[in-house]
Amino acid sequence: MSDLTCCGSPSWGQDTTDLGEASGFDFLLGRCSGCGAYWLNVFCTASSTTGYEQVADDDAHAMLAAAQGSELKKYMKAWSSRHL
Repeated sequence: MSDLTCCGSPSWGQDTTDLGEASGFDFLLGRCSGCGAYWLNVFCTASSTTGYEQVADDDAHAMLAAAQGSELKKYMKAWSSRHL
């Protein structure tokens, strides 16, 4: 996990979506207010470590779609096992 590094002046935007908890992590999806890149604010519940992971547009759209149904936790477990 890292800081926002997507553009010349990255900053966490105000429009965020809480994606809940999966695999010991809490996820908050947001966008850089500088360039619009998607990022997850990831918080590890075991170690209290927090940071940002950049998310591909396709993954972010799938997360937002899953947030509307019962598949979100399953999707986030699969995503975190591939990326964290």
